[in-house]
Amino acid sequence: MEPVSTIVGSGTILSELGKQLSAQRTLHQQLKQLLTAPLDSQLKAAVLQHGNLNLFVASPVWASRFRYLLPQLRTQLRANGIDVKQVRTRILPNDSVKPRQKKRDRIVLSQEAGEQLRQSAEAIEDPSLREALLRISRHGMVNR
Repeated sequence: MEPVSTIVGSGTILSELGKQLSAQRTLHQQLKQLLTAPLDSQLKAAVLQHGNLNLFVASPVWASRFRYLLPQLRTQLRANGIDVKQVRTRILPNDSVKPRQKKRDRIVLSQEAGEQLRQSAEAIEDPSLREALLRISRHGMVNR
């Protein structure tokens, strides 16, 4: 079995991907040096393709802050020999941050209310309505 470094350096597609990855890392480091704190820590990745630079940040708030700096950043990049036609910000959410889910409030009934609903359900002829009331009535029982 060949070492990964041999496969990546062998002129294959993997070799091209390795070169692109290296160029992107270098660009990312150059951009971080041009940015001031705290913006430098919020830049997650940068991809330059055909003169279009995409800056990936963690949230829409940071994307907005970066947008204000784009004209100045474009000038700084050109001064450093990086020709950029267009710069855009993109959102790349952090994996550890989960979207907030709305907590569903649990229905809580007293035992008496649950018992009244159960008794009412027994007197109803419509089976679907009776079943729905019985289901609701169980929320008032301690042992379901």
